[in-house]
Amino acid sequence: MWLKVGGLLRGTGGQLGQTVGRPCGALGPGPYHWGPCGGSWAQKFYQGGPGRGLGEEDIRRAREARPRKTPRLQLSDRSRERKVPASRISRLANFGGLAVGLGLGALAEMAKKSLPGGRLQSDNSFISPQLQRIFERVRQSADFMPRWQMLRVLEEELGRDWQAKVAFLEEVPFAAASIGQVHQGLLKDGTEVAVKIQYPGVAQSIQSDVQNLLAVLKMSTALPAGLFAEQSLQALQQELAWECDYRREAACAQNFRQLLANDPFFRVPAVVKELCTTRVLGMELAGGVPLDQCQGLSQDLRNQICFQLLTLCLRELFEFRFMQTDPNWANFLYDATSHQVTLLDFGASREFGTEFTDHYIEVVKAAADGDRDRVLQKSRDLKFLTGFETKAFSDAHVEAVMILGEPFATQGPYDFGSGETARRIQDLIPVLLRHRLRPPPEETYALHRKLAGAFLACARLQAHIACRDLFQDTYHRYWASRQPDAATAGSLPTKGDSWADPS
Repeated sequence: MWLKVGGLLRGTGGQLGQTVGRPCGALGPGPYHWGPCGGSWAQKFYQGGPGRGLGEEDIRRAREARPRKTPRLQLSDRSRERKVPASRISRLANFGGLAVGLGLGALAEMAKKSLPGGRLQSDNSFISPQLQRIFERVRQSADFMPRWQMLRVLEEELGRDWQAKVAFLEEVPFAAASIGQVHQGLLKDGTEVAVKIQYPGVAQSIQSDVQNLLAVLKMSTALPAGLFAEQSLQALQQELAWECDYRREAACAQNFRQLLANDPFFRVPAVVKELCTTRVLGMELAGGVPLDQCQGLSQDLRNQICFQLLTLCLRELFEFRFMQTDPNWANFLYDATSHQVTLLDFGASREFGTEFTDHYIEVVKAAADGDRDRVLQKSRDLKFLTGFETKAFSDAHVEAVMILGEPFATQGPYDFGSGETARRIQDLIPVLLRHRLRPPPEETYALHRKLAGAFLACARLQAHIACRDLFQDTYHRYWASRQPDAATAGSLPTKGDSWADPS
C-alpha cells in the first residue's frame, strides 16, 4: 500500500517525503481511505510538487474557496484499543464498562431523581470534584474494541458477507461509551453512515450489574430511605435494556423522523435497514457540534436554539407523548450552515400514557399560575404524594415545584443564566429525603432527566426565552386535543379547573 501511495504522489509530480500518521484500513471493497486514526489525521507531506511557487495570496484564496465541512465528533486521543471482556466480572474489573459507567454517577443521579423536580436540578455540585473528574474521564475517553473483536460482532450480526453491504468501514471508532462504539462508513451509493456496534455481553449482564451496583452502594454509603434507591435502579435497568436493543432504537428513530418530518429546525438521520440488527445499528452520518459548544454564538442564535429545544420537549411530552429521554450534549448536534439541530441516540425513548400527562400538565400549570394549593393537590393526583406526608415535607415539595416552574410563571423573557435554581433546590434536599413516603412515579425518572438537560442547556447558553407564553400555548392545545377523550373518560375539567377557566 505504501508503494501505491508513493506512486500516486510521484504521478502528480510530487516526491514522496515524510508520512505522518497511518492509513485507516478499508474494511470492505473500495478505495483506500485516509481519515482520523487514533485521534490524528493521516497526513501526507511532500516537497517539489505543483504547489511550489504559490504565493501567500494564492494560498489564502485557495483556503477560502475550499468547501468547509460540517464539524464532526471524534474519539478522545486518550482512548485506546482494548479487548472487551465477555464476562461480567472481568468487564467490571478491567474495562470500565457498564457497571463502572453507572457506578460513578449513581449517587448524583439517584439523589436528583428523588426530588419532586427530579433531575431538573441540572448540576452535580453536591458531588465531590474528584468524583466528577473521574466520571468525566470515563465519559470522554472510553476504550474501544480491537479490530478482530469488532469484526466478530459484525459477522455474528450481519453475516460473513457483511462487507458487501458497504463500500468501506473505518476500523477505529469516532465515538465510544459504556455500551458500544460508533464507526464511520460509506455505502456504495455514496451515503456516509455511522455504524454503532455493541460490546459483547453487555445486554446479558444488565440485571446482575445493576443489582451488584445497588449492593455496593448500600455497603459503601448510608442511603436515606427517601431516596428509594432500589426503585431508581429498577427504572435504570429497564432503560438500559431498551438501549441495548438496537432494533427497538431503530424503530424509535424512524418514529421520530416521521413526527418531525415537517419541522424546519430539527432533523433525524435515516436508519439504514440493511445495517440494523439487535447489536448493530446503521444511520446516516450527522455533522455539527454539541450544544455546549455553542456558547460563542450570538445571543439571538442561542435564544433561538434553546427556544426550539424547550418547544421540542413540550411537544414530545404533551403532543407526541413519546420522548427521547437522553439529554447528553452529543445527542444534539448544531449545524451552523443549515441552522438545524440533528437529534441522535433514541435508545431510551419511551411513551407516556394520557393519565400521566393529564395530571402532569396540571402540576406545571398550577406552578405557572402561582397556585400552591393546587400544586399540592395535583401532585397527589399524580401519585407523587400520598396525602399523609408531614407539613414540612409538603411545604418543601411545593416550594421545589414552584422554583422549577418559575420559567413558566415569568412574564416576558426568562433569563436562564442568572438563576440559582440548583442551590435553592439543594437547600430543600434534606427535608425531601428524610420525609418522603413513596417513590416518585416511574415515568418521572426519564422525563426529569430530559427536562433537566433542556434546562441545563438553556442555562449554559444563557438563553432569554418567553417560556410562559410557550407553555400556555402548549397547555391550551393539549386540552383542545384531549377534550373528546377526556369527556369519554369522565375526567373532562369543568369550570373552575385550570384549562376551563378563562382567566
